[in-house]
Amino acid sequence: MAIDCAVILAGGKGTRLRPLTSNKPKPLVPVTLTPMIDFTIKQIRDAGIKKIIVAVKYLGEQIKDYLTTSPHYDDLEITISDTDSIGTADAVRKIADSIDGDFIVSMADIVCNLKVKDIIKFYKRTDSYASISLKNVNFPTKKFGVIILDKNQNIEIFLEKPRPEEMLFTTLAFAYRSVSEFHQNLVNTGLYIFKNKVLEILDSFKDINDFGQELFPYLLQEKFKLTGFVDEYYWIDCGNIRSYLWANWDMLRGFVDGFYPPGNFDKGSWFGKNLQKSEDVRIISPVVIGDNVILENGATIGPYSVLHNDVAIQEKCRIDHSVVWEKSNIGKFSHVHNSVICNNVNVEDNRTIINFSAIS
Repeated sequence: MAIDCAVILAGGKGTRLRPLTSNKPKPLVPVTLTPMIDFTIKQIRDAGIKKIIVAVKYLGEQIKDYLTTSPHYDDLEITISDTDSIGTADAVRKIADSIDGDFIVSMADIVCNLKVKDIIKFYKRTDSYASISLKNVNFPTKKFGVIILDKNQNIEIFLEKPRPEEMLFTTLAFAYRSVSEFHQNLVNTGLYIFKNKVLEILDSFKDINDFGQELFPYLLQEKFKLTGFVDEYYWIDCGNIRSYLWANWDMLRGFVDGFYPPGNFDKGSWFGKNLQKSEDVRIISPVVIGDNVILENGATIGPYSVLHNDVAIQEKCRIDHSVVWEKSNIGKFSHVHNSVICNNVNVEDNRTIINFSAIS
């Protein structure tokens, strides 16, 4: 059966990313000028899926306005649903009537280049009830949980953010099982494929509200086949200012294959239209500079910096490893390093903004 429907969950408040999300929903927070929801939609569209249901809540009107007015999505059937849910599974439960056949669920607030076609093939080949996208990470932490796969990539244990006693029990129980792989460094990257019948479970069990904490453990308990798709791809959750900056830097480094900043590429950087630049401005690639940006005498931009549209950088300023959003002005002799300046901010002269700060 072809998978023709995708659900994008876009209702979260993004509280850990404040103040970037104080007046903007996290799915619209831009990474190298591109709203994060665009990355998710591109993944789904590249898999040939045209029907997309976007579940929104926090500042949802902004997401609706963006998606309904963007000419980039004229070929897609996008439905926006204002969904007051208490978890990921509950959000899908509330839009179940709009879902046709087997379906994909993805998140709107990550940067990821997983090829959705590949996990669809895996899902069909393994004849799973549900498949979960997974990725090995170099530095495992307890927040990633514990997942045990057998040699056929069937999931035997799925613990989302386990308690210490759960970690101990699982380690002891599976320490000597050669048929299984014990993973403490697999992260659930938040893309799922479900059989349509899972909607019957959600309808029958109203206490199942979250995928990781409740639905997946229930499916395993009831012996439904749950598989884990493990592959090498880029993934980052822009959950705080530090990881948000990392995502921008990784885009500039070319780590996110298949995704590139907008603008004309020249000498290792991307440039928009109508750049007003004094002759003694220094640009250290890689950077992204949007439309209608003004760079005054002696300014230094880069490396690893993003200037959004209508930004003004005054004389002798230095902007490195930082992001400046639209219509902000950075005063004379100021230095912005490892930080984010939000929309419409006026930074006074002779200011130093460092240490993963965010100014709104």
